[in-house]
Parts: sequence; structure tokens; C-alpha cells
Amino acid sequence: MKPLIGIALCLAIQLLPGAGHAALPNVRPVPSTDTPAHVQSVLQSLERQRSNAILQRDTATLRNLMDRLYSHVESRGRARSKTELLTSLDRGDIRFRVYENETAEVQLLDGGGAAMVTGIFRSVLAQPNAKLFRGRFVRIWVRQPDGWKNTYHQATEIRPAQTACPCD
Repeated sequence: MKPLIGIALCLAIQLLPGAGHAALPNVRPVPSTDTPAHVQSVLQSLERQRSNAILQRDTATLRNLMDRLYSHVESRGRARSKTELLTSLDRGDIRFRVYENETAEVQLLDGGGAAMVTGIFRSVLAQPNAKLFRGRFVRIWVRQPDGWKNTYHQATEIRPAQTACPCD
């Protein structure tokens, strides 16, 4: 009977969130040479590279920064694949005069194997009478053998608060 209790306890520990997972062999901890502060610094740098590459329409850099399954959801809900976004930038369908992060906070996930970056960005399209756009973003980065890759981006426009309800 004791072996069954041992097996049941092992299975129960694997199903527990948090503490039980720290000792499991398939969970990837942050390597001892990569402190959370160092990883956050690396991701902040990659975020700056990403912003500069979008501004410069540097699709080679973006291709290197993106995961092959990258998904991009714009502030108005349009979804694009990696190929669609890179093609639009290559053709000049999307051009910016300004594209930069105002803030970016990094939260490590999955024992350091993934990260969520959230913040505020601003942009101005390179077209006549373009207005400043401010939005919140969330991006997911995953650690891969060849480095960190951006796998997901979603933006939401920040609109000024209304002073009066139009329904009154």
C-alpha cells in the first residue's frame, strides 16, 4: 500500500500550482549566470532594437527578433502574421516618423523561459496631417536556443477621458 501512496503524492505534487513545480525536472529555471535583473536588461535592450527596427523599416532585424509563429494584433483589432507585418513594412505600406516606447516593464514567466513586457508607446505615421498616437502594449518574448524571440504583440489605443457622457 505504501508504494501507491508514494505514487499518489508524486502525482498530487505535480498538479499543485507554484511550489511543487520548482523541483520538477522539466521546468526551466533561470540559468545561474542570468539573474532576473540581467534578463530584464537584455529584454529592455531588445525592445529598443524592435522599436528602432520598426521606425527604420529594418525587416531583417525584425525577422531576427520575431518567433516564426509571431502574431501581431493592432489597436483597432486587425491581426497580422509575421509575414504580413514584414511585407507591409517592406512595401512601405506602414511608415512611421516616430515610434518609441515611453515605458516598458518586464515580468519574467515560466522560470525565466518567457517574459511579458507591458508599457506605453507613441507613434506618428509618416503621412500628411498624421496625429500622435499613444497606446498600451503587451508583448510576449520566449527564450529559444538562439536567443529571445518576440512571439506576440497587442496594442490598445489610449484615448483622453471624456468629460461628459454623450448619452445625456
